[in-house]
Amino acid sequence: MNNPTNATHAPTLLQVRDLKTYFFTSDGTVPAVDGVSFEIHEGETLAIVGESGCGKSVTALSVMRLIASPGKIVGGQILFQGKDLVQLPENEMYALRGSRMSMIFQEPMTSLNPVFSIGEQISEALIIHQFMTKETALKRTIELLRQVHISEPEKRVRQYPHELSGGMRQRVMIAMALACAPSLLIADEATTALDVTIQAQILELLKELKTSLGLAVALITHDLGVVAEMAQRVVVMYVGKIVEQADVVTLFKAPKHPYTQALLASIPTLQTSTEQRLHVIKGSVPNLYRALPPGCRFAPRCAQVFDKCRQAEPPLIQIGHGQSARCWLYERELRTAAS
Repeated sequence: MNNPTNATHAPTLLQVRDLKTYFFTSDGTVPAVDGVSFEIHEGETLAIVGESGCGKSVTALSVMRLIASPGKIVGGQILFQGKDLVQLPENEMYALRGSRMSMIFQEPMTSLNPVFSIGEQISEALIIHQFMTKETALKRTIELLRQVHISEPEKRVRQYPHELSGGMRQRVMIAMALACAPSLLIADEATTALDVTIQAQILELLKELKTSLGLAVALITHDLGVVAEMAQRVVVMYVGKIVEQADVVTLFKAPKHPYTQALLASIPTLQTSTEQRLHVIKGSVPNLYRALPPGCRFAPRCAQVFDKCRQAEPPLIQIGHGQSARCWLYERELRTAAS
């Protein structure tokens, strides 16, 4: 696992405060992200984890201001190098997006344009944001493809997305994201659609580029193996809220929230026999189209639930240095802090 101490002493690059992103549909209002706060330091990798539907990707898209209708950021701040992105005019956000902060997605074929060559698509960002000529941008594109370990880059720039393998397309997406030397890279399930061997290569590439370029990375994933390999700190989300945050070593050694404990218990280990059944979290993520019951959102699935959990929603309680959990099991720590 990574050492969490160095990154947390670095200056804060991104600070998200009480972010709320709701979707206004004919079936009702969906609080996809409901009061989320976290920060990312320069050069750090922060993992945001949880099951599908917990709000990870909507959080990432909110930071990039890429929420499409009927979604809307309805509250909170997104401070990037001290500037509130929520209040930023669209033309300024457009200039920032792709130059100072970039994002790579789970499926490159939905992000790459099938009618333009790889070279044209990467060059476009350099021409728009770096004001390069077409010739200079193409030379830089070849360098970027070489940097992400794509063989024969002079040949690849003339090829189209369908001519490349899945792993190679993801490397192209990384090259495109890094074209303008951003400070922050958001990777949204960037390796999920790849086979295990290619996934390992892409993760190794991201680690290499993070170190060489001094990138901060927000890693959106449901794979705790990836978290252990890549992150310094972890944010665990459940139904639009953060339920635990800690440095990666602490989270794996001493998880506090029952949801985090259940996620970790469901991972097979080297000691797990082929006959042994893996732990399963009972039930499913609540439907946000319906009104959520009072109390803790995880209560219906929690093995440690008690009466208060069903009556009042717990706050995020500070438990130890850098670790907090949204759980009434730690009410004593909350009272101690208040006194």
